[in-house]
Amino acid sequence: MAKKIRKNEKKTSKAKESLRKSVPNPQVQAIEETGTRLRKAIEDYADEIGEGEEMLCADGFEAAILGVTETSDPVVVYDWTECVRILQIRDEMTEEDALEYMSFNVTGAYVGPRTPLFIRFIE
Repeated sequence: MAKKIRKNEKKTSKAKESLRKSVPNPQVQAIEETGTRLRKAIEDYADEIGEGEEMLCADGFEAAILGVTETSDPVVVYDWTECVRILQIRDEMTEEDALEYMSFNVTGAYVGPRTPLFIRFIE
């Protein structure tokens, strides 16, 4: 049986949700700081090698950057497991939702020859 929520309970739930969103999560902050640093490193590397085209980055997953391929058309390489973890922490997804999101919206997307690579480490 579904529980009926009184008006005061709705207000309390909304207030808690608003507070949760306004209070910075240290894990999310760490992800963002690492992502900013790694994104800058990728941009600096692209400038250094003089690539005419920008290397494509997967938005929101910068903290999972492992490096760049050493090929004629370098692409950014990501840690797939870390991307899933980012979705779980930052977007509060369940593991199942994060795996589905990665499959359909990230690794399943081809955006040209510079499409980022996602590596799954096998232990």
